[in-house]
Amino acid sequence: MIHTPETISDTVARGLRAADDPPRSGDGFKSAATYAGLSDDFCQGAWKHLREDGDLPQASNKAWGMVAETVKAISAHHGGIIHTHRSILLVARELAQVVRGSGDIETAAWINNAFWTARGLHANFYENEESEDQVADGVQLCEQLSDRLYQLFWPDRSVS
Repeated sequence: MIHTPETISDTVARGLRAADDPPRSGDGFKSAATYAGLSDDFCQGAWKHLREDGDLPQASNKAWGMVAETVKAISAHHGGIIHTHRSILLVARELAQVVRGSGDIETAAWINNAFWTARGLHANFYENEESEDQVADGVQLCEQLSDRLYQLFWPDRSVS
């Protein structure tokens, strides 16, 4: 872990404030474990679409979903519930800043670039312009990003 859980909680809160995403009633029913499970499901779905039916738009969107749910899981684990795409972006940006602040500029840049790949795959769901190789590379990168974010910000997470 890069910083204490309190520091990460402050980071998540900063991202949610920047996105103007305050807590809502019903947030108590949303758990980090649920989001993490969804992330795992999206990962499996992305690979399934690539390998079994070649549905590149679906594989692309599932890869984005994997990353989005990972950011939501980490946020929830540290006390914040994400409600919007903007919050996903800003919390991910803040998490990368924590890594940068620890002096690991290379990993921070990699996180930002991998996150933008995930967002590009989300756009590919609508546009269907990427090749099979590009989508496969993107899914692999999204899986690596998800794993790395858990290692950094929720290292004791048990994989279901």
